[in-house]
Amino acid sequence: MSIYYSNSANRRADLIEQARQAFIERFGPEPAAVGVAPGRVELLGNHTDYNEGFVLTAAIDRGIAIAGSTREVPTARVASLERNDTATFDPQKPQRDPQALWSDYVKGIVDQLAKAGATVGGFDAMIASDIPTGAGVSSSAALLVSTAQLLLNLHPHPIAGDPMGLAKLARRAENEFVGAPVGLLDQFSSVFGRQGNALFLDCRTLEWRAVTLPTSEARILIADSRVKHALAAGGGYSERRAQCEAAAVWFADKEPTKNIRTLRDVTPEMLEAYAAELDPVLEKRARHIVYENKRVEMGAEALETGNVAAFGELMSHTHESCMRFFENSCDEVDTLTEIAVKHEGVYGAKLSGGGWGGCSVVIHRPEVTESLCAALTEGYQARFGREPSLLPTEAAQGAESFRFGI
Repeated sequence: MSIYYSNSANRRADLIEQARQAFIERFGPEPAAVGVAPGRVELLGNHTDYNEGFVLTAAIDRGIAIAGSTREVPTARVASLERNDTATFDPQKPQRDPQALWSDYVKGIVDQLAKAGATVGGFDAMIASDIPTGAGVSSSAALLVSTAQLLLNLHPHPIAGDPMGLAKLARRAENEFVGAPVGLLDQFSSVFGRQGNALFLDCRTLEWRAVTLPTSEARILIADSRVKHALAAGGGYSERRAQCEAAAVWFADKEPTKNIRTLRDVTPEMLEAYAAELDPVLEKRARHIVYENKRVEMGAEALETGNVAAFGELMSHTHESCMRFFENSCDEVDTLTEIAVKHEGVYGAKLSGGGWGGCSVVIHRPEVTESLCAALTEGYQARFGREPSLLPTEAAQGAESFRFGI
């Protein structure tokens, strides 16, 4: 049974030390600074971010630390402990490398910092991670944001004091350099995470607020199907985004006075009034987004009033919508979700992340963690002949950086 238990008080310090020691072994001297950033779990708001809707998310106590120092030679050397690989490139002219796609996230940050006016010279860096890749918990955002934290420590720039600006910069790096058409959810979560809190974000206005997750009543379990997804490689993400945009254009033509820019502007009443006229595929995509935005608002209110049971029920409704209308789940994640919601002490479960693989996020009572993990392992192995990866976690602190020896 692959279970990784949470101990957030020490986990981040251990990860930073791992990056520091690996840097010394690879490059020789003590690193000057470190940037660290968490992954995230999407609690509600599946694919609503690029539709300018609402999301409810939480940073988790797993992430990436990248330790580094400047060097006089105008070359960057970035090593990955997890992959046992090193990428070398010119920070003045970063270029994508199909043989080392992981390094494109580092290069993308270098590229965007230069466009923002920062001067990034030569540097050495070592990446250490305790976050599963391809599991739907945004290891990519953790790498982007931790890299930005490190480089802004080594090469100070005013954007370091603008958390939302930093999240936007990381998103641009993933959009424009890496080529993944993601919204702001992942980078926002990694930058703004708060211990013991979920984050409610309006993706249009960028207004946000912290929402308490009552850990005495509810815990988070990430059940990773080990079916990898890769948003930059397609996997249905770009297609769904285009379908949402096409549906919004269709509604804008139908209601020219309503100033409809995205599906955020389509109300449930409007959807029901025109559902029969809309292309069936676009109708399903719109139905998911329109009602998902409502579920996010209701979910935040449920947590704020301490009604965890209602919040869990909304999560389960979201998963059903992902299966029926957005069609971005898979058998493995559906199975994990189905097993979870039938287990005593579980409030709700749903697909987390872009989809077509990845994980199910489960909200459950603290005392059932062991039995829930056993049930998920047994049921998943019986169905697919392999074990899932189970990650008990909690809402955690967002990104930070600091100097060693200070």
